[in-house]
Amino acid sequence: MTSEAFLDPDWLARIDAADVIFVAQDGFKLAPARVRAYSFAKLVNQRGMRAEVLSFFDHLGAAEQGLLAAGLPDEEKLRLNLTAFEVLSRNPQALLYVQKAGYHAIACLMAAACNGNKIVLDYDDYDLGSRPYRRIEPWLPSLRPEEFLARFAARAQACVASSRRILDLLAPFNPNTHLVHTVADRDVFNSDRRGEPRRRFGDCVNILWCGDVWGDIPMRDIVFGVDAFALVPSRIRRKARFHIIGFGRAWEELKRRLRQRYPEMDNLVFHEHIPPGEFGAVLNEMDIGVLPYADNAFNASKSPTKMFEYMLAKVAVCATPVGEAVHCLEDGTSILLGEGLEDFSARLAMLIGDDGKRQAVADAAYERALADYTLDAVGDRLVAIIRRAMVPEASSDPAGVPLETFMRQALGRRLAMPSREVTLARGDLQAVAAASDLAAVDPRRWSAPLLALLDWPGAAQSEGVPKETLVRLKEAALRDRNACRLRPLLRIAAMERPDGPPCFGKLAASEDWEDPAWFAWAQRFKTNCGTFHVSAADNISDFEALRDDDLLNHVYSYFKRSRGTWERVHLLYGLDRLGLLDGKARMLVVSPAIDGFYLALTEWVSRVDVLDIGDGTAARAKRAAAGDVDTWLLKPRLFHRDRIVIHHGLPSPHSEAAHSKAAHSKAAGERPWDALLLLQDTIFDPAAGSLLAWADERLADGGVLAVMGRLRLNGGTDVAGLGPELAGDGLAALFARHTGFELLGDFDASLSDATLDRLVRTGSPGAENPHLVALTGDTLHASAVWFCRKTGPTAPGGWTHLAAALRA
Repeated sequence: MTSEAFLDPDWLARIDAADVIFVAQDGFKLAPARVRAYSFAKLVNQRGMRAEVLSFFDHLGAAEQGLLAAGLPDEEKLRLNLTAFEVLSRNPQALLYVQKAGYHAIACLMAAACNGNKIVLDYDDYDLGSRPYRRIEPWLPSLRPEEFLARFAARAQACVASSRRILDLLAPFNPNTHLVHTVADRDVFNSDRRGEPRRRFGDCVNILWCGDVWGDIPMRDIVFGVDAFALVPSRIRRKARFHIIGFGRAWEELKRRLRQRYPEMDNLVFHEHIPPGEFGAVLNEMDIGVLPYADNAFNASKSPTKMFEYMLAKVAVCATPVGEAVHCLEDGTSILLGEGLEDFSARLAMLIGDDGKRQAVADAAYERALADYTLDAVGDRLVAIIRRAMVPEASSDPAGVPLETFMRQALGRRLAMPSREVTLARGDLQAVAAASDLAAVDPRRWSAPLLALLDWPGAAQSEGVPKETLVRLKEAALRDRNACRLRPLLRIAAMERPDGPPCFGKLAASEDWEDPAWFAWAQRFKTNCGTFHVSAADNISDFEALRDDDLLNHVYSYFKRSRGTWERVHLLYGLDRLGLLDGKARMLVVSPAIDGFYLALTEWVSRVDVLDIGDGTAARAKRAAAGDVDTWLLKPRLFHRDRIVIHHGLPSPHSEAAHSKAAHSKAAGERPWDALLLLQDTIFDPAAGSLLAWADERLADGGVLAVMGRLRLNGGTDVAGLGPELAGDGLAALFARHTGFELLGDFDASLSDATLDRLVRTGSPGAENPHLVALTGDTLHASAVWFCRKTGPTAPGGWTHLAAALRA
């Protein structure tokens, strides 16, 4: 065992004598290992058991930790596991407390198999999207993250979860699962020096976000937090300073993007990584800690270490209502919770401006932390779990054809199966298999990917579902999937997707998914503040494969399941094909609500005028005139501020302001707009006729009108939208009859089963995420996009007649 020669002999001696060995993938720098390995080991030692830590990063020399550990070559991960196995094999009596089900768990399972070590699985982050052994998985399907976690949890004597969401994830696999939060150490985090002079961060109301900026999820959260700070009225905001203390793969990019987004915000301050041992002193100079978590699986599963540290240091917490913050603290008393940007900003403003409220919130949270959320508070419970640990049983690996290969063939895919799509299908299978009444299952779970999974020869063994159940589920899927229910209701002509590139005018549907050219468009245009793919700069030998899978997941997640993004990219696709994204065009975008599309547009045009026609335009105009941040710019997306102007409300054509603006435009030599874009069903607004007439006068000859609206698929009457008869030549005829515009190209009304399967009912859970097809009352509708070109003048009243005809 030559590798042991490179390890600290004193540390090896302590490993040999340990009753419990905490095995961690990461090092002391990162909270999961620092708290749930090093601090938990400290607790065990204090209670009479000998505990030691084996960290792959700190002790075995792993080159990466955290998210970047996924990029280590499989060969290196296996080498590290072999070294760890040599170490663990020295002590066959120790219980192995395995922190995470990551790549490092192989060594623990080998030790348990060879020497009979007991195992406790500690799981603290939702990381099922990671693939520790991506290249080996096709040969060993049991290494797929979901399957590996399920089997690992089932065979461990006990599981320890850091949050309620993780507890719910693990409990079905192992009934002996316990909740232990990632709490803070009072020896480091306390309020003893809170009243001392602030020498490091100053006497402002100091706001803090700190942590590992490892990729798009924390980047989005931080941008949300800074946007909320920017939205605080300036008279309050000037009292505060927003500190961001960070490190990680996306840290430099975060700083660049926020400096670009807020170049004049002098009270936004970046600090490089501060060692954990110094952080108690840092918090003594902070007043507000922010946890601006988006509601996704990762954040909802977190046990936020920062929150418990803030509580013990008497730092008031402002958070979104996501994850453990909702369960551990009381809104309005020991924490302020804000849902959505404006609400979060209002809560942050309250904490900045009201010293008494801020102190009261901090004091209440401090008392709560002392009672339940310190290492001392969880110590006895943790040790009791460990003492009851027993030897796990063995089981065999599943057999069968690799699922990804089978699904790709069954679905006729030209591209590889995105790992996220496979994960969703497997999750749907587990959900329907556990349902007591198949007729009550959400019909969206019955889908083509699930049907392919049900046909997979390895499904029974791998998924733990009896074969007779699989047969019964397939019968239900073929009977109950939305596509089967909805097809008889459609009043649009059934048609296959036309050959060639996507049409200019079409339903925002998923037929283009497998088109290689469209996939390239999707990759090009789906960008925002959180897009951060792996690159050669990450020093990962096969980063291309990681990047390609990331791109597949990225496009699948946001396109195939989400109408909102698909239709916006199709708008960009059409504008680009029409030569309007070369950086020279001027455009007017009309919308009744905030939309990230006009921000993204600044990347490719010289000027974007945005016309806000929604409710409350006067109040928004007044706010902007007062110098406060315009809420219509607060979407988490990169954009060029010097290329965009927001106009709240349309001036009356006869008003002095309108004539003054027109005269100013002529004096400045401003040329007409090259394109007019109507978003979010603006075409069906009661005032659309007068709006279009006004805009037409300012649109260049040959200019383009691009429209995003709805098509009523069944002829219902509960929503405004194009009637089914306009899905053919009817739309082109209307424009030709009433206006000087011609419709560009044919209209593609193809509608696949995959699109229909994603039906959502307005007002139902999840309906706020815009899906491809929706049912509102009696109306089945889908989003549509179409383009027209100005070929001549429109007769007086023509736009009014067109708008009325479209609403009919």
